[in-house]
Amino acid sequence: MSNARKLILITGGTGFIGNHTVSKFLSNGYRVRATVRNQDACDRLLSIHWRHRDLLETQIVADITRPGAFDTAVKDVDGIVHMASPFTDKITDNVKDLIVPAINGTKGILQSTVSFAPKVKRVVLTSSFASIADFSKGLRPGHVYEESQWSPLTYQGTKDGNRGLTYAGSKKLAEEAAWQFVETSPGVNFSLATINPTMVYGPAFPGSASLKHLGQSMSDIYALMDASLTEVPPTMLPAYVDVRDVARAHLLAFETDQPQRFLISAGDFDKQKVCDLLRDQIRELKSRVPVGNPGKPSVGEHYEVDCSRARSVLGIEFRSFNETFLDMGHAFMEIENAEKDSPL
Repeated sequence: MSNARKLILITGGTGFIGNHTVSKFLSNGYRVRATVRNQDACDRLLSIHWRHRDLLETQIVADITRPGAFDTAVKDVDGIVHMASPFTDKITDNVKDLIVPAINGTKGILQSTVSFAPKVKRVVLTSSFASIADFSKGLRPGHVYEESQWSPLTYQGTKDGNRGLTYAGSKKLAEEAAWQFVETSPGVNFSLATINPTMVYGPAFPGSASLKHLGQSMSDIYALMDASLTEVPPTMLPAYVDVRDVARAHLLAFETDQPQRFLISAGDFDKQKVCDLLRDQIRELKSRVPVGNPGKPSVGEHYEVDCSRARSVLGIEFRSFNETFLDMGHAFMEIENAEKDSPL
């Protein structure tokens, strides 16, 4: 698919993955229309990506669950990357705050595409490893996860679960709804791909992050280096991928036409290994990062993640563990220094 000034709609472009994905499409010559929730987010996004200001426009979509929310945003676009989905600490109602926005937002943008975006031939949906994994079975030593597998979480189990299970279930239910829509709805003239990353780490896109408003994966790593911990926390999810590779996967998936799921993971993740790396390689952090048990993994044997489809179809290769977490550590220090020097 030629990128000759094609206009791509990216929802959720202000997030951790979203900012990198917006940048990736812009730097490859695409025009981008990014949806944002309010004018402040619009101004912030345009400021962050000022180098490509001539290729970037924004559209306010305050509530992605509203019927027809994306009807205007999809008009005249050539492709869609749908990343907008709730993942927040402020959950008071599992259905209202997570499940409904995830499912209805996904179905809504696909319906808007059918109704108002006849030029669109490709839609890429940001899903999750959570749509694939069966977390009820723990670390599952010897098991290999790949794209044909689905999380067994049901609507009821998602509705009644804790926050982690509810998030996982909402991603599964939203992706499932997307595939069902494409397979059964009349008028669909586009192919669908999903990106299913494991835990996403790496540096925030420059200018996009504040230490007071970090997402879950960012705050987990910053907690290792802000001198608040004396022990290394347990590793709950032992697989990771760099946010910059996730952004690139979205671009590569958009530029192929195969209707597939793409599981994205760079390899094993362990918080003890992160601490060892930061203490050893970044002198300023040596006294701030917990020591733990150097060289001894904090997680035992566990499942493997098979990314052979992404490697073969997308041609993607992944950044190393050291690159991801050293870049992340340095980026946090830059944010600290910038906020220290800020008069606000």
